[in-house]
Amino acid sequence: MRAAIAIGTLVLGASTMTLTTLPRPPFPGPATASADAHRLVLLSSTRVGVSNVNETTVSGPQFHGLPPQSIFNTANRKFVLYGRDGSTARYLVAYSGPIALYAYDFIRYSRPPAVRPGNAGLVYEQPQWAQERNGVLFVEHTHLTYASASFNRNAYITAIDLKTRRAIWRSRALVANAFNFLVTSRYVIAGYGFTREPDYLYVLDRRTGRVLDRLLLPNGPERITLRGNVVHVRTYDHVVLARLRGA
Repeated sequence: MRAAIAIGTLVLGASTMTLTTLPRPPFPGPATASADAHRLVLLSSTRVGVSNVNETTVSGPQFHGLPPQSIFNTANRKFVLYGRDGSTARYLVAYSGPIALYAYDFIRYSRPPAVRPGNAGLVYEQPQWAQERNGVLFVEHTHLTYASASFNRNAYITAIDLKTRRAIWRSRALVANAFNFLVTSRYVIAGYGFTREPDYLYVLDRRTGRVLDRLLLPNGPERITLRGNVVHVRTYDHVVLARLRGA
């Protein structure tokens, strides 16, 4: 991943920051089961009511003439996603309190290598969630339709070195389209699922992005939390608990 990057300086409100346009990334194929020792042990899977996720209205200053579409609040950063609408956003801006620190333009990440006829308007892969840890930005990109529309080149996590502003690794496809993912000292914990597609919880190596383990879920994962060494996954209509070894 040594392609050239475009860097510019922009002003948003009272802050000056760097905007980085990353080069077009690779689009590797879907993840497969790992032969490694298991990291996840299923504890329980309980059917509950259907999840009712309500979208909230986001307001705030524009960026490059585009309105904010969503906000990701993490432990140490607030990320704001900007775009023309809620399914074709491209700019991710990181804040520390009211100060904008940096911004990434993911326009070159948005289009998969090939698209099935009739699906061109559905396969824009925009950031879904982001988290920063120890100088690395982890970003999930996904589109909002069946994986077959992009020949299964969808739902990736990319790790970006904030000092060099270059991608360190990109995961296999179809590992992350939940509303969030987690980053621990050793792992990235993500989930993927869609109607009539296999639904899994994934454990990735934080250093390399390699899939270390996956756990079959009853349906699509929506939110993932970690309490001690137990991963809690809220799916469409289940709560799944799994023990994470070596978190």
